[in-house]
Amino acid sequence: MTNVTLNNAVKNLDSLIEQTLDNDDIINVATDGGNVIIISEENYRALLLTAEVNANPAFKESLLQGLNAPLSDFVSENEVDW
Repeated sequence: MTNVTLNNAVKNLDSLIEQTLDNDDIINVATDGGNVIIISEENYRALLLTAEVNANPAFKESLLQGLNAPLSDFVSENEVDW
């Protein structure tokens, strides 16, 4: 995570955005009124999806059961007609 002041963020916004996209960095912008976090859209969407899954206990449990299921419970991709 990169920490910058608001003044530095304004001066270097282009490079901070590139840094966020190219290096998957998270930017913490400190202001007098509080901090602001800059993240990529991909990370933002992943956070939203994580929150959605955690908000639905049945769906979360279904995912966890699938993750913990033995491979023998699944059909091989060779047996699927694409």
